[in-house]
Amino acid sequence: MEAGMSNYDEIGAASVDYLRLFGLVALGFMWARMAKIALPKAEGSAFYTAKIGTAKFYMQRLLPQTGALLAAVQSGSETMMEFAAEAF
Repeated sequence: MEAGMSNYDEIGAASVDYLRLFGLVALGFMWARMAKIALPKAEGSAFYTAKIGTAKFYMQRLLPQTGALLAAVQSGSETMMEFAAEAF
């Protein structure tokens, strides 16, 4: 974050990954809340059982992407900014 205060390339390089990271974490929080509510109601209810299954899927298959996104956010802008404009 401090690097972005003095180098705007850092902000641009991290922005998309940061937004994706925030989205995954926010949705993970919401799925956790839904699962907490669904858990006591799941027995005999296909709807609540599906909610819990979907929450598990999200936590096991999608939320782990946050580790890679965090690494990308923290990696800086150097490799991205090395390219000359003519390379595009």
